[in-house]
Amino acid sequence: MQPARRAGLLAGLGLLSLGHLPSADLWAQGLAGSATPAATAASPAPLWVVMSERNAAQDEALRVLRGGTALPLQAGLWSDWAQWEQLASGSALMLLGARALAAWAQRQPPDLPAMPWVAGLLSQAAWAGLPAALRGRTHVAWLDQPLPRLAELLRLALPDRSRVAVLFGPATRVWREPLQEALHARHWQMQAAQLHESDGPAELFAALSRVLDSSEALLLLPDAQVVQPSQFQNLLIAAYRQRLPVVSFSQAHVRSGATLGLYTTPTQAALQMLDLLRKAQQPGVRLQQQWASQFELAINEPVARSLNLLLPSVAMLAGALMQRTGAAPEGGAR
Repeated sequence: MQPARRAGLLAGLGLLSLGHLPSADLWAQGLAGSATPAATAASPAPLWVVMSERNAAQDEALRVLRGGTALPLQAGLWSDWAQWEQLASGSALMLLGARALAAWAQRQPPDLPAMPWVAGLLSQAAWAGLPAALRGRTHVAWLDQPLPRLAELLRLALPDRSRVAVLFGPATRVWREPLQEALHARHWQMQAAQLHESDGPAELFAALSRVLDSSEALLLLPDAQVVQPSQFQNLLIAAYRQRLPVVSFSQAHVRSGATLGLYTTPTQAALQMLDLLRKAQQPGVRLQQQWASQFELAINEPVARSLNLLLPSVAMLAGALMQRTGAAPEGGAR
């Protein structure tokens, strides 16, 4: 995202930073750690950020969070329990990724005050596997795109087709009916198969063969039982042998050979978390649990050409999708 555009989005959220906060690799570092005792006493309570791991995605999200709030920010890994007693002094808590949330559910300090909790950088399926008590208190922005947006993308990108193959695993089983409804509303038929936790590659490809035989595209959902890294190239090969485009939820999948991708970037996820934080700090706010509000599109142009597909440009496709779904895209071919 361009710096000027990101600043505009942050200003629109009412969360533009008063200044860039220093890096905080450990809990004890950050603005509060570098301030004088008098300044610390007068400063607002910090925003605590618990990270699942140090990787490019979480570091990118942390930079956006740090630049998007005027609060002093303290960040650290979920495994750094020595500092967790300090959380009672915070103004709000943000949790990045499923591991941080799972750890929080297990080791939540009993005397923690009623500060807002906001979670992000995790899938809806991972969220659904967490304890109900945690889910009943935490505001969350999932990485997953809304199912109507997926269906609308198929209609816009492939207007002359009407049958799509979809494999559901245990994590996406509950998506089957709402996805079918979203597709049906856009004149698409879903050719579906259900995988189970005990199914291996043989069952995966038997189910895939059944649904591909009567389909004109393959839609991949974020389900680990279906999209296994060791089997991803075989999924692509099976679809392309039948000259079918593959629509995925991952930019990396598009780089690896999927035809089209609709996904959420860490920057977009962090901006949505900041918006949730603003709402969570309002008196009497209801719990906010949201699908991704923004999106990015990617097209693998060589693959599309090899399938003789005349796809709209990323800019045209993103603009039409935004108009029809009310989302804010950050388009760019990858």
